[in-house]
Amino acid sequence: MKFDIDSLRTLQTVADTGSLQAAADQLCLSRSAVSWKLKRLQERTGCTLLRKEGRRVRLTDDGRELLAYGRQMLDAHDAAVRRFLPLDTTGIVRVGATEGASSTPLLDTVAPWFRRHGPDIDLRISVDQPATIDEWLADGRIDVAVTLVIEDDIEDDDVVLAREELVWAHSAGIAIGELASIPLITWGPKCLFAPLATRTLSSAGVEHRVCFELPSSASVLTALSNGAGVALVNTGLLAGTNITITGAPQLPALPRVAYVLRQNPATIDEPLQKIVADQIHASFRPQQLTGVATP
Repeated sequence: MKFDIDSLRTLQTVADTGSLQAAADQLCLSRSAVSWKLKRLQERTGCTLLRKEGRRVRLTDDGRELLAYGRQMLDAHDAAVRRFLPLDTTGIVRVGATEGASSTPLLDTVAPWFRRHGPDIDLRISVDQPATIDEWLADGRIDVAVTLVIEDDIEDDDVVLAREELVWAHSAGIAIGELASIPLITWGPKCLFAPLATRTLSSAGVEHRVCFELPSSASVLTALSNGAGVALVNTGLLAGTNITITGAPQLPALPRVAYVLRQNPATIDEPLQKIVADQIHASFRPQQLTGVATP
């Protein structure tokens, strides 16, 4: 038995729209073509995949089970098409990203893809702190932003790329309970973590002071390893280090954060920007972030 992509896509579209005609319109097919593709799927599986409920069409249990596999197959197929589709276009797209996003998905995956498939596309990537990236997007200096936000601050138009857990971290030699004031290590005033750490500690009544404002994940890890203080970090950054995730009760619980993709509304309809945004979305995988800081 073999499943063809077009039939699975038809099943998915019917399930999403609830109507054969709506699915036909969305797929630019005739209604009879949609019915034929669904009939072929049912013949191959030997199962009833759809049933009518009034004017709408619903999946049966077998239909939902097939669609669960189908969505995975469609995602893999579409990702492969995006990866190897040659681009006959030119132009400039400016991307702003945080250090965590740039060091793996963008530089390791997205940029090489454009070198192979769109050599005439001028992809420009600038790296800075989230506050600076927000400024760039607001004043039009970049077209696409891959930035970090607190989970509660995700906007309606944001495309969520990955979610991360935050922890308080320090070297094994620091006894948190014996400190009169928590010495904080941060990525500087424009990183997401510095104001979040100070605000969270202040709300909990925990004495603290910012002792280090460092420019990179490597320097933050060095400071942590040498016992310089406590930092708010993501767990992936700590893999393979001797740095401890503190369980000290005086340090408050932390929210989750998310990497999001945001686009400049003035250029969001540009075809080339859509291609870049799509490639970023397809390339951004949570497992790629292991060992990468997310300030």
